[in-house]
Amino acid sequence: MTEATADLVIRNGRVHTSEGWSIVNICVKGEKIVGLVDEANTPPAKRTIDAGGLDVLPGLWHVHCHFREPGHTYKEDFTSGTTAAAAGGITFCIDMTNNDPHPTTLETFELKREKIAAKALVDYALYGGGLYPKTVEALAKAGAIGIKIFNTRHVKEVYPYISELGVVDHGILHELYEAIADTGLLCAVHHDDSEWCKRLTFRDYINPGKTTNRDYMEAYERGYMYGHGMAAGLAASIYYAQLTKVRLHVLHMGVMPPAANELVRNAKSQGLDISCEMEAATLFMTREQAEKVGPGAYAWAYAPEAHWEAVRNGTADMLVGEHAPHTLEEISPGWLDNFSVPLGITGAQEFIPLVLNAVNDGKLGLNDVARLCAEAPAKRFGQFPKKGRIQVGADADFTIVDMQKKQTFTVGDMHTKAGYTAWEGIGTKGMPVFTIVRGVTVMDHGKIVGVPGHGQFHPGIAAA
Repeated sequence: MTEATADLVIRNGRVHTSEGWSIVNICVKGEKIVGLVDEANTPPAKRTIDAGGLDVLPGLWHVHCHFREPGHTYKEDFTSGTTAAAAGGITFCIDMTNNDPHPTTLETFELKREKIAAKALVDYALYGGGLYPKTVEALAKAGAIGIKIFNTRHVKEVYPYISELGVVDHGILHELYEAIADTGLLCAVHHDDSEWCKRLTFRDYINPGKTTNRDYMEAYERGYMYGHGMAAGLAASIYYAQLTKVRLHVLHMGVMPPAANELVRNAKSQGLDISCEMEAATLFMTREQAEKVGPGAYAWAYAPEAHWEAVRNGTADMLVGEHAPHTLEEISPGWLDNFSVPLGITGAQEFIPLVLNAVNDGKLGLNDVARLCAEAPAKRFGQFPKKGRIQVGADADFTIVDMQKKQTFTVGDMHTKAGYTAWEGIGTKGMPVFTIVRGVTVMDHGKIVGVPGHGQFHPGIAAA
């Protein structure tokens, strides 16, 4: 018998890049792709996956995860969160900063790194928290993938917007932009005009006693909760970014009114170094579903066509399915007072099936998925060509999908600790069937076969 020269060969699959697809065999040695070859030139392998009839995508990313560790692990932890991600076809996650303690100093960033080091099933990166301009350089050198700024405070100071993390002083915001620009890292911002939002929401909703979940959804649709305040914050931010030359990354693009898309499109046309995330909930969640899950989802698709156009015309650079879980006990009072409970949504496990369903509906192509959910984020966050594309020399990260496979989201199938899914009862067509991280299968046809600790930390471009 010929001695194996590859550790893994993925045979017969339709292999996708951002440009298109071809049927080719992928050869893996160790953690890397070492060959893209035809059958005649395929070496013997220790392990083979026959992907005939399946589509092989570069390992897909989820760049907006709140895995709640440290400090709030009763909601989620790094093992449960990355397990959900692996089940949903995700090979790389970026985790946010609203933790306790928040990773805004070298000490607290390194504490977080240490606590989660042995817990991830998939690869990951960490934002450093933007709060103190003087700590930005140390966070960058410690490996932060970017600096996340909460330019917001919740109208009633409700978690997850930890009040002390809110940067609403524009002088400090400007100094943060200067410090981040010096590192070359992305500056990711949750924008807002908190006082505008607070005053009008109290005036028209909270003070008159209009606080139910339906009232909240109306306030959201009118641009009170999130919405116009976020667009105003974005407008100021774009100006500060022009002054400081910071690389700006806009969070929650789909939550803002469509006019915000034009702000971004114009900024790009003027040469500003700016990128944006478009949220799956603002593309896929119907009003009917939002009313069904109530406080289990803070956003829904009230202007989906405008946001799809932003995806199509390149205003949005990447897709996300934000994962921001809380417990049922925390959110359930929101049926009566949605302004006084934590706001979140689940998405780590549901995101890619929702996107694949959109492919089957003709809204995207699989080449778009490869671009929006792998190549573009890998490039923007400085991990390309190691990540983000199926090519020789890259990490052997793959999301293999069956575009004919149907399923329905139910809480019993979820790996999150939250105890619910914002997408309960939604059926999709197109499912990940293998999640492979650096040559190791962590999910096989819905079964988690990976182990905590396999996922590796990937530092940002300014790491020492």
